[in-house]
Amino acid sequence: MRKPIAYGFYPKEKTELIKTIENCFLDNYGPGELPKERKNNKNLIAGIVPHAGYVYSGPCAAWLYKELYENWNFDTIVIIGTNHSGLGYPVSLFITEDWETPLGIVKVDKDFGKKIIQSYDAVEDSIPHLYEHSIEVQLPFLQYISKEFKIVPILIKDLNIEEIREFMSLIDEIAKELKRRIFLLASSDFTHHGKIYGYIKFSKNIIENVKKLDLEYIEKILNLDSEGFLELIEENNGTVCGIYPILSFIEYSKLKKAKTHLLKYYNSGEKTKEEDIVVGYASIISFI
Repeated sequence: MRKPIAYGFYPKEKTELIKTIENCFLDNYGPGELPKERKNNKNLIAGIVPHAGYVYSGPCAAWLYKELYENWNFDTIVIIGTNHSGLGYPVSLFITEDWETPLGIVKVDKDFGKKIIQSYDAVEDSIPHLYEHSIEVQLPFLQYISKEFKIVPILIKDLNIEEIREFMSLIDEIAKELKRRIFLLASSDFTHHGKIYGYIKFSKNIIENVKKLDLEYIEKILNLDSEGFLELIEENNGTVCGIYPILSFIEYSKLKKAKTHLLKYYNSGEKTKEEDIVVGYASIISFI
């Protein structure tokens, strides 16, 4: 069993965690209401969601999870996490054990994961997953909106666009072969600005300028422009942590000929009014 390690990001007690998740939905920066109605008027394909502490990015994430709740039609959530440690292989899966949170056990789609390992240069490698929070923090939200799903937890790093394109094509082929209804969930925050991150691009109007920069990144994402997104990152020495999950979102959405929509953006400075440390968050979906 993969035990939870991200307790600094969310409460470890079940009742408090549920209350915190509900407060994220009800927050002024959240959707303003709890998810309550299954509408199923969109065929959702993929999403980008933040992975900071719930007090900061939870309301932003709630926008995506409300959309998922309202249009839930999935067996398996393929989660592409940010490999913050840089450890392990370019594509690392943790599929031999199920994952635990304070809300219970999340089952791993082992058949799907094994197919990936058999068909691609990917490995079962628990090391980069053991202290990585970017996948784990999504699980309580998923458990809140659905009781019936499995996950495929994947960390990606150091792949070029063509390699990511090929990997997303494989994910699609496996889903069809196994007759899985999947949703691809890319876990990433946006610009990290401040001395602690070694990135001080702006000296004044920091909150507004970080937002402006992130919206430039998001425009490339919404246009499914992988090359343009990477060029913009390079031009700005960008500190978007989940470049590879975002490229996965772009390439998978492009493969499925999906439309895109920005559900919510804000940065921590807008919420806390503090400029020393500013991190951007966005919830984005694609659908057909």
